[in-house]
Amino acid sequence: MLYTRTSLLRFMALAIGTLAVSACGDTSPAEPRLRNLVYCENPDVAAPSCSLVGYSMGNDSALRDKLASCAAGGCHGTSGAPAVTSWTLDLSGASVQSALAPLATTLGANGDYLVDELNPDCSYMLTKLTNQPAGGSRMPLTPPYWGADEIDCFRSYLHEMSN
Repeated sequence: MLYTRTSLLRFMALAIGTLAVSACGDTSPAEPRLRNLVYCENPDVAAPSCSLVGYSMGNDSALRDKLASCAAGGCHGTSGAPAVTSWTLDLSGASVQSALAPLATTLGANGDYLVDELNPDCSYMLTKLTNQPAGGSRMPLTPPYWGADEIDCFRSYLHEMSN
């Protein structure tokens, strides 16, 4: 079969058109991100408040103690057994804020920042402490879990950090 110049031009136009359409990518809707609606994007949630001692920027001793179990070797720690995640929590600095600040550029498994400076209620670390974690298991993996007042104080601390 002989190809004429017209047939060749038609074939090239069809090939180029097919490539152009396929280069546009997948137009199917993206999978929805897992979000924890206990705090994140929940218009009915109350403002954070903390009545416990040791969960403020001025005195973060209780929060440091609570986070120490997260920073243990084998979990999110920097010493001992290797961390099981891609991020670590280094509490060797002067404040909890200095340990949490680097996590503001690290994404959690659900696509939210570990510490979200713009929307603290959507911080992945916060959602993982609740009984409705956004993807994966509640933290810590084994009880005792953080109490509601401790979680709210951590939430309050994250809000204080973002100001």
